[in-house]
Amino acid sequence: MTDSRESRWVIMMRGRIRQLGVAGVVAVLACGCAPQHVEKNTTTRSGAVPAHAGEPHYGAAVPPLGSPSLSPAVTGKTVLVVGDSWSASIGHGMSEVGASHNTIVNAGLGGCGILLPVGNETPEECRKWPTQWPSYLEKYKPDATLLTVGFWDVTPQRLAGDKEPRDLTAPAHEQAFRNRLNQAISILTSRNTPLYLMTSQQVGNPKYRASALVMNRVLREAVARHPGVRLLDLRGQLCNDDGCPKVLVGTKVYDPTAHPTKPARARLANWALNAMFTKDGA
Repeated sequence: MTDSRESRWVIMMRGRIRQLGVAGVVAVLACGCAPQHVEKNTTTRSGAVPAHAGEPHYGAAVPPLGSPSLSPAVTGKTVLVVGDSWSASIGHGMSEVGASHNTIVNAGLGGCGILLPVGNETPEECRKWPTQWPSYLEKYKPDATLLTVGFWDVTPQRLAGDKEPRDLTAPAHEQAFRNRLNQAISILTSRNTPLYLMTSQQVGNPKYRASALVMNRVLREAVARHPGVRLLDLRGQLCNDDGCPKVLVGTKVYDPTAHPTKPARARLANWALNAMFTKDGA
């Protein structure tokens, strides 16, 4: 696959397809990100995997790939899903596992993030989140909101003042991402709605690893600063310190577009919903 931007995607509320400001709905996600690879990290002489940019150690244990079932406590809830195509995919999974007893408003957009590069590089629909998200909160009054960003925001972009594209390893880009994340948090918690941020699984892709590690550190710092914001460690559900296996608990994890397969997204959806609405789910 090439590194072209991901296709636009938005879906699902109570099992029905609903369009939330996007020109089309596609059944299969086309992703600009490369397939996941099992990556071996450099080890120290003691054999331990060194820490990267504040990332915790995950050890060599097999990642759990979410949860096998949805708790009965997840009933009568409304969840707003925003962010990129991974958000849309997991939101799709939420609709599949829980829409009969819950309302899933899936406003995830493939090919979009929260950074807004200059010029025509950012599609018009990707620029609308600062005005669209408040309207979603007002209309649907969710019990919880999920925000996941990854590929768009970890890839090199040309922000204001840049002569060449840079990624989050550049201090100015890290600060730009932090500023946009603070803006997103301010919007999504404006009604005192619990907000859940997901770490990036792009650490499993050597091409984007360094930038994704910066993203995950910034996400963790944001959660530490904002009491109403919680972290769902998606990276920890998919990867350990040795990499991101393509098969977990007997389940093929990634489809040809490098998004979760239907069984994988169901397990990730169960895990996310349980974390949101059960005492010990996280």
